[in-house]
Amino acid sequence: MAAKKPVPARKVLIVDVGTSSVKAALFDEAGRTLRSADAPITTQAPHPGWAEQDPALWWKATIDAVKALAIDAQPIAITLTGSMQNVILLGRDGSSVRPALLYSDARVTAAEIAALKAQLPGDFETRIGNRAEPALCLFRLDWLLNHEIDAMGKVERVLFGAKDAMIHRMTGRAVVDPTCATTTGLLNLAARHWDAAILGAIGLSPAILPDILDADALAGPLLAEPASALGLKPGIPVYVGAGDGGATAWGTASEQHDRPHAYLGTTGWIAATMPYSVAKPPRDAYTLAAPVGTDVIVISPFLAAGLAIDWYAAIANKPVGELYAAAETQDANPPGALFLPYLIGERAPFSDRAVRGAFFGLDREHAPEALAYAVLEGLAHAIRDNLDALPIRPATIALAGGVAGSLTVAQLIADVTGAKVTVPAASRIVTAYGAFRIIAPIIGLAAKAAPAGEEKKTAGRARKTEKVAGIRDETVVKPRKERAKRAARRFAAYRMAASHARALAAALDPAL
Repeated sequence: MAAKKPVPARKVLIVDVGTSSVKAALFDEAGRTLRSADAPITTQAPHPGWAEQDPALWWKATIDAVKALAIDAQPIAITLTGSMQNVILLGRDGSSVRPALLYSDARVTAAEIAALKAQLPGDFETRIGNRAEPALCLFRLDWLLNHEIDAMGKVERVLFGAKDAMIHRMTGRAVVDPTCATTTGLLNLAARHWDAAILGAIGLSPAILPDILDADALAGPLLAEPASALGLKPGIPVYVGAGDGGATAWGTASEQHDRPHAYLGTTGWIAATMPYSVAKPPRDAYTLAAPVGTDVIVISPFLAAGLAIDWYAAIANKPVGELYAAAETQDANPPGALFLPYLIGERAPFSDRAVRGAFFGLDREHAPEALAYAVLEGLAHAIRDNLDALPIRPATIALAGGVAGSLTVAQLIADVTGAKVTVPAASRIVTAYGAFRIIAPIIGLAAKAAPAGEEKKTAGRARKTEKVAGIRDETVVKPRKERAKRAARRFAAYRMAASHARALAAALDPAL
């Protein structure tokens, strides 16, 4: 009898187009990370308040990150995730007409926003399931229609997700997932299609918009030219994938209704998945269509998370990792300094692009380590402030993103929210893992959500380890009862300080 041929290992390639880098990760069929690689991206600010990136550099970073994986056996599928709420203009040849306007771009003035609001349907917020806040893509699109008429005249397609620009390079198809589409201000959330009345109000043709497809839908096969650039074979199926908010929900298993997740990357958010009827949009937090299915994700985003850490690391002239270690030494006797992370304004739980960050309670005895601790505590307060905007009171919060690598952050979040905080060992690639989980059933693979494990006591903190596909050795951090009163007092001070900072914004504006 002839020996059976070994079944070749099935691998999936995930590309995560973030704000500061492109991450590429190769997963095996069980969702375990085989290899990952990063390639940096830079943001340009041609004028104060502007934030732009060149999609051509996204593609170069994607090529660099994928090639760094040194893929031998070809993946059976490619899917993507990445930043949402961008405005990406493509010409007839598929190249960018101008740099992409990022979600953090604040070029549109309050007067311009008010003028467009007056033209929108009276039930605009009900249609989109969200407030008419400045970060919606339609306000930047309207700005382009008014200020860059020549550029808009060359536009063949508009895309809204960084990963969608890469899908267009890979397949030639213009697509967007439901989660990312919700952030545009052009989607009728209940019906999940582009809203004709809103498009008519800003004079935008639906013909230039991408197709809205579920995140597990096939975008198309990998074309020959991009395949060659990536070092892959043509024909590999490329799936739509999900914007980072949706992918992270699946990566942390918080598509479960009782398990919200907090994400701390360059920016941050806290989010929970629930039925549309429970969310009852519009509300002060964002309500996004889930990447698959009929649920929605209520997400409250803030602008500075890792950005605040990186800023302070540059000021202190110390590596970020060293600051994390230094901050942990302060935890036994926490400093009094309080930090507001509004370095580029804020999106939620209030929208204020003029407010700026601050340290309060500074003392001449405070060393850099104390201020590093204050910055991390400020992020914990931002999580709690945004959690209060969600219609839930969770017992557990899953934490993801690069900043989640600091257990000091996890402990401070647990203390200030009163919830247990779970941190997967692979927190930096949890968004990519979510993209994997979304398509796994479609391509015949089984990706597991994180099940409960056994608790162990380590250094005074409760830890939980798990043997699961994709996310192993999950750490569980419990709130400290002895810190509850301090955490409540500090959070109240944080909110008071935020109110003062907003009141002072105009007086402190260097342009006035």
